[in-house]
Amino acid sequence: MELKIICQCGQKYKFDVEPVGGRMPFTVNCPVCKADGTATANTRLAEHFRFVPPPPRPNPPPQVASGASNPVPPPSAPPPPAIAPMAAGLRINRTHEEPAPAPAAAPRSDVDAPPAIGANRPFAVAEAAKPVRKTSFGMGLLGGLVGTLVGVLIYFLIFKYTGLRFRLLAIGVGGLAGWFAEMFGKGEGSKELGGITAVLTLAGIVGAQYFVALGWWHEGRVADLKAAQSAYVESVAEAKIAVRAVPTGSDAEIRAYLMKDAAKDGEKTSPGNISEEEVKIFREAQLPEYQSLASGQITKEQYEEKYGLKTSVTKDEEQSDENTFKGVFLLLFLSKSNLFSLAAAAGLAFKLCTNA
Repeated sequence: MELKIICQCGQKYKFDVEPVGGRMPFTVNCPVCKADGTATANTRLAEHFRFVPPPPRPNPPPQVASGASNPVPPPSAPPPPAIAPMAAGLRINRTHEEPAPAPAAAPRSDVDAPPAIGANRPFAVAEAAKPVRKTSFGMGLLGGLVGTLVGVLIYFLIFKYTGLRFRLLAIGVGGLAGWFAEMFGKGEGSKELGGITAVLTLAGIVGAQYFVALGWWHEGRVADLKAAQSAYVESVAEAKIAVRAVPTGSDAEIRAYLMKDAAKDGEKTSPGNISEEEVKIFREAQLPEYQSLASGQITKEQYEEKYGLKTSVTKDEEQSDENTFKGVFLLLFLSKSNLFSLAAAAGLAFKLCTNA
């Protein structure tokens, strides 16, 4: 059977044993503090088998002679030995000698005695010499670190390249960290190892979340800068098309251009649906700007300044942007679902390490 023992130092360990008469056939020691755990093991075995030594049997009652009304009394003690007579006419007084004590009665064969350790067990010595599985705190710590790194890497790649924001994936990181710590430590199972592995799990998950969110934030920022940089080029190209479509600035040319521009957006219209007001606004406001852009009179800097476009970021703006990101990340980090997933991951890592 498999027997589990908790030492006074808090260490848990287990071993296989074949009890003899409900007791341990060999001694066991704690793998950490080397304390003797044989008495505790015997107590656990007694609880398991409910082993209680039978009480001694009472002495048999005195026998009664057949046909007699009174019991036959037990035989009396033998009389003291007679003193041999001395020679005639001579008497010597001697003090009475105490009789020698009776020898101790042999133990009754009908009372059950606890079996001797190793009785009828020629291989008991071999079982007692069975080596205890050696554990390692250092290797368990290394396993927790390796498991955390592997789990965090998988967690990071899934979040970054798939966009999946299922926060309960963090529990998988805790499972890998705890399993690696248990496997590398060969069942070391101490609370210290479980606590350190849980802390490594939390640090790894929070770090992965931070860098994934930071990457998304910078990607959005870069996309905005690229859009601002390409806005001037796209506006110049559109201006050249408009100038070629409206060379004289007549109403017919403007209406035809506006119809083509509306068709790009999926709108169907006709020259009659374009009002005089729209033609006037295009001729007085839009067409002069197109002509300036097409001819190069409006530079890129002037265009970006006019429309408030930023194609570069200063150090102060970058620092302010970084502070904004940290605030947003903190709000997301303190969400209930994220805190629940972190607690579940740390708890799973601790449970697997300590065999709880």
